Amino acid sequence: MLRMSRHFLLAAALAAGLSLAPAAARSEADPAQDLAALEAQLAAAKEAQAELVRRMVEAIRAQEDASAKLVELAGKARNQEAALAKTEGRLDKLKQDNARAELALAKKRESLSKLLAGLQRLEENPPPALVVSPGDVLTALRGAMMFGAVIPDLRHDMEELKQALADVEAIRQALQDERQRSADALAALERTRADMAVVVSERQKAAEEIAAALSSEKARSDSLAEEAHSLKDLVAAVERNKAEDARRRQAEAEARARAEAERLAREEAARIRAEADAARAARPPMVFAKALGQLDYPVQGRIWKGYGVDNGLDGRTSGVFLAAQAQAQVLSPVDGTIAFAGTFHSYDQVVIINPGDGYLVLLAGMHEITAAQGQTVRAGEPVGIMGDKPAHMALAADLTKAAFPVLYVEFRKRNEPVDPSPWWRSGGKEAMR
Repeated sequence: MLRMSRHFLLAAALAAGLSLAPAAARSEADPAQDLAALEAQLAAAKEAQAELVRRMVEAIRAQEDASAKLVELAGKARNQEAALAKTEGRLDKLKQDNARAELALAKKRESLSKLLAGLQRLEENPPPALVVSPGDVLTALRGAMMFGAVIPDLRHDMEELKQALADVEAIRQALQDERQRSADALAALERTRADMAVVVSERQKAAEEIAAALSSEKARSDSLAEEAHSLKDLVAAVERNKAEDARRRQAEAEARARAEAERLAREEAARIRAEADAARAARPPMVFAKALGQLDYPVQGRIWKGYGVDNGLDGRTSGVFLAAQAQAQVLSPVDGTIAFAGTFHSYDQVVIINPGDGYLVLLAGMHEITAAQGQTVRAGEPVGIMGDKPAHMALAADLTKAAFPVLYVEFRKRNEPVDPSPWWRSGGKEAMR
């Protein structure tokens, strides 16, 4: 960004200096009028120069604010994705509990139906009473004993059936509540993603405006240079007697303009360096080689294939494969510069981040890339979005059979893959937070 502000200053200085030549060429008045015109153009050049510097500083601050906002929103979305994943897990458990409760209820109903059917048959063919058949005492006693044994069982089965019905109703209510929480979490996640899209769009718009300003200033400088050159030749041919004096005045004015532009450039560079030093002191840059156990996984999910295992293609994996959620955001795990962003052979959509210390961090398998090559990113800043299914990467034999999108992460040092396990914050197999 400091280089860009210098470009603004140099472009303004060039415009100021070159615009002096047409004035000298067009002027046929006395030297005092020529000098006044030169001083007026010099003052205008200084004012335009200062305005360009102010615009550049505002653009730098806007981009820093956008980066900080993106990191904040990305962390919020990461927490929402984790909450959504936990809700889905609770939903699965409640569905299983509901199935077991309904099965137990069906068994209780079947047992009670059999018991009631037996009682109905007994009612249709009751045992003989002692008054009617005094001689059949044994049969009457058996009937009384049977009634005495059945009634407690019947009561017990009725109580168990009522409890089973209550359990099923409670599970159904919990399932309904959990589904509502899942819907609320998903809606919150979508709102956060929409906010992130607005911030990314604003940052890209600011970058495009800066690029347009640079392009316009360069075109103006080129035009002035061509005009000044042709007018110089014309003045040299028509007024040879005044040429030496005009060149001397022009050289003095250009020297003053250059000196003023260099002074402003030095002051602005010193101010920007001071602001950058203050920002770095507030947030020291990550030293990648010393960041062991400090990095978060780029996506929410779990490790599908680890480092150095059989890839099914007559080789072993050079990185890790993370099973992610559909449309999940991909965050930069490190501070660094985007060395590459785009499609590359069998890796599909690829982002390569240079964190320094001779390392490179490769992220592949995304559906969309939201970072630009040459851009500086912080750890936790979004760089891409996953799709709904695995990308076409020829890195593992069974990758295309996965029922979920997969992000491939590879760490390299001096173009050789290294095991990324020591860098992850969890220190374990799971990428879930």
